[in-house]
Amino acid sequence: MMKSLCAFTLTAILLSASYAQDTLTVDKMLKRLMQVHPAITQAEQNSHAAEARVLQLQSALMPDVTTEGTYAFLAPIAKLAFPGLGEFKLFPASNYDIHIAGRYTVYDFGKSDATIDLSRSRVQTSQDAIELTKTTLAYQAVRIFYAILLLEKSIDVQNEQIEALQQHLESTKRRVSAGTATSFDVLTTQVRVAAAQSQKIDLEAMESKQRSVLAQLLGLSSGSSVKIKGDFMQQPVPLNSDSLLEAAVRQRMELKMAKDAGMSAQLQQKVASLGQKPSLMANVSYGLKNGYIPNLDVLRGNWMAGIRAELPIFDGGRTDHQQEEARAQVLAEEARQKDIQQQIRSDVEQAVTEVHSAAQKIAISEIQVKQAADAVSIAQSRYEIGTVTNLDLLDAQATESSARLGNLQALYKLVLSKYELDRAIGVKLTE
Repeated sequence: MMKSLCAFTLTAILLSASYAQDTLTVDKMLKRLMQVHPAITQAEQNSHAAEARVLQLQSALMPDVTTEGTYAFLAPIAKLAFPGLGEFKLFPASNYDIHIAGRYTVYDFGKSDATIDLSRSRVQTSQDAIELTKTTLAYQAVRIFYAILLLEKSIDVQNEQIEALQQHLESTKRRVSAGTATSFDVLTTQVRVAAAQSQKIDLEAMESKQRSVLAQLLGLSSGSSVKIKGDFMQQPVPLNSDSLLEAAVRQRMELKMAKDAGMSAQLQQKVASLGQKPSLMANVSYGLKNGYIPNLDVLRGNWMAGIRAELPIFDGGRTDHQQEEARAQVLAEEARQKDIQQQIRSDVEQAVTEVHSAAQKIAISEIQVKQAADAVSIAQSRYEIGTVTNLDLLDAQATESSARLGNLQALYKLVLSKYELDRAIGVKLTE
């Protein structure tokens, strides 16, 4: 355990040293996340512990051999006196007994096997827990990755808007000098520039927070710079709810873990039902011991073999209550499986709706971007000839910026909705 934890720590340190210098794609980020996150290591170690418990229980099927040694001083010593022959000790004062003893359970009506099967089922649950932990972390990281990407592109749009506003501000100042514009036009433009700069600061603050969250997720030190690379391009996906639901029932780790828990509950019920069964054990020992007549102080070889049977008669109702508990647990796990199946159906249906809705919004937002750009071009031309006001042009530019941000939001929503659909049907992002 200590060796594996040290290896994990060293791996995290070495990887952390390269993070700040590398540009992360989604695949690289997920690969490194699987290598460094302590929650995954914890789940893996829990699985190792569960496997070790199986081996511990399997050892009960093997003979148990021990070396035993005892010393006892007894007093007073019982003696027999015979006329003319003197006194004879019945046992020595110092008693030694050194032997090797072997014990073996010959038959216990399957109690040991049932307990081992129960432990094995928990190993499977712990292995599924590793996959669930990886999946949960992967989708969390993906959401953060694309949130950063959205904020980066939104800041780019904001920078372009600020640059356009500043160019327009300079143009307006020249027009004021020429007498074709008023100081009010300069003031309104300056207000728009300040508002755009303020919005940019907010976006940069949100981006910084998301980068900090991603750095923490990847095990980086505070203040580390995380560079990402990606886009919002996505391939179309089929949206057949029935086939997607079938895939979800096969693949969702939550349902698999619930089925594992149900199997464990059934095995626990079997173990409880065997609580009153008898057990048959064999004992063998060989060693050295003193106290044998005629020379009580001489150590002599001796051996013992025997059979021991145990038959529980009364345990205060403990076994009955254990069986009752196990039956209740089986029913509870069956109800849990039904609840998870219903939740899976709801998740898939909602995800399909979200993907369909996001795709429609992208088509609408692209039209809005084109229309807004055309409106800016028209407003710019008309402003030059004086048929529209400065405020009209500023409104057109703000509308274009808002449309571009809306398009980015739509692309972001589509990406996330597709990942949410993958999560709903149990797709693994990592192997």
